Amino acid sequence: MPESFLMILSKKIKQHYKELTPKLKQASKSILNNLNQIPFQTIRETASQANVSVLTISRLNKIWGYKGYVDFQSQVRLEFYPSEYNTNQIQPDALNHSILSAANILTKSESVYISGFRSAKSFALYMNYMGRMVFDNFFLMPDSGLSAAQDLAHLSSKNLLVAFSTAPYSTETVRLIKTAKSLNIKTLSFTDSVLSPLAQHSDYYVEVKIMKENKLFRMAPMLTAIEQVLEACFNILGKDADKKIDYFEKRIKAINGYW
Repeated sequence: MPESFLMILSKKIKQHYKELTPKLKQASKSILNNLNQIPFQTIRETASQANVSVLTISRLNKIWGYKGYVDFQSQVRLEFYPSEYNTNQIQPDALNHSILSAANILTKSESVYISGFRSAKSFALYMNYMGRMVFDNFFLMPDSGLSAAQDLAHLSSKNLLVAFSTAPYSTETVRLIKTAKSLNIKTLSFTDSVLSPLAQHSDYYVEVKIMKENKLFRMAPMLTAIEQVLEACFNILGKDADKKIDYFEKRIKAINGYW
């Protein structure tokens, strides 16, 4: 299977990172944290966002092997907005593998703690609610990054931390993933790029392409990914999952629906 643009870029970054100056490293970090915004930004806007000069951005793009910013921007555009510029998508085999891997670790973990801050909070809520139809070991982490980090002290390698974040990535979420890893707690992230800090520091990740139309990013694919992972979990559990879902539905009917 041919390497994707993000896999190639990831290798280039690792290959050259040590030789970069502090300003080039600063620019590199900023670009990666806001990669899906590159197609809509001029080089001056990208430089301003990174608090570096235009020359630094141009030099960094050339170090990565591109002719310049426009060449780099074109490649990013093709990667993040394929429906508008080409027909390439995340490879089905890669997506299916990540979904099955996520389902396997979810079903094997003693307890699952789900986290999402700010705009990603809705994803955490959705996964927790839908998952608890079958899993009574799903727990929602606190809204506060500090409180969530303190909760990690009670977890072990038998537990799993699930985290959600898309660009621009939540600092609290990235710290949470890194802290969990340092404590030998398994981690699963749902994020928009293999180059995101969540994917880079997680044991498992599901890459979900988030596209922009007009002013707003379309977040529906993230909900679809959550549903696909949970469906895979339920398939692994088989009849036991079916029984719990039936019981849940009967209990809802018994109280005349939702309050």
